[in-house]
Amino acid sequence: MEINSFSDFHEAFSSYRKDNRWMFRGQADSEWSVIPKAGRAPYVERSDLDYLASWKRKASEYIHVKPDNEWEWMAIAQHHGLPTRLLDWTYNPLVAAFFASLSEPEKDAAIYCLLPNWSIVPEKAKPGTHKNISRYKPNMVASRIGRQSGLFTAHPDPSVELSKGLSKKDVLEIHLIKSAYKRQMLFELNHYGINKLTLMGDLDGLSAHMCWTLENRRYWADHDEFMRELAGETANK
Repeated sequence: MEINSFSDFHEAFSSYRKDNRWMFRGQADSEWSVIPKAGRAPYVERSDLDYLASWKRKASEYIHVKPDNEWEWMAIAQHHGLPTRLLDWTYNPLVAAFFASLSEPEKDAAIYCLLPNWSIVPEKAKPGTHKNISRYKPNMVASRIGRQSGLFTAHPDPSVELSKGLSKKDVLEIHLIKSAYKRQMLFELNHYGINKLTLMGDLDGLSAHMCWTLENRRYWADHDEFMRELAGETANK
């Protein structure tokens, strides 16, 4: 479905409400490949499992509570920017719509909707041994992942595009957010509490959200009052 309004969005995603297994991923350009960072150049030239092992040795001094298994190590590395075979998803389609609308204003965005058949059981499958693209929900998550209702897919070969790597038992659907609606979509989402402040929940998110508000302050009828309320809200938190 092509999404040109918030009512279009509501119509498209209402059908997913009755099955909480659906996962969503937003990409700002619908033509981008859907592959983990470890499958993209130049990172694909080396196995992500090799440099993950090196990262673990050096990261141990910064991590006070050690992860329980290799998958949790990988999830933490992914969260902090290391290319891995994990791909970020969310259970919340509003969050997916936010990241789909955040950049590339001249491009149609895509929201990928995945109903995966396989799930990672850390006690039974280590990274590099599983054969299917699988859902992975870590027990140990950063607060930002929790705020975004985040989880991952784990890819046996990170260089293979999502649609080509799925099994016949997986279900994948795609909706497009048209470029002309992307900017307005961010205002709609902000109205319902989806913005960088709520999704990041830290000083980076606060600063990014206030910058966005200042850049777009003319959108609101009483923009000065809006800014005073925002300042009051942030000061009281």
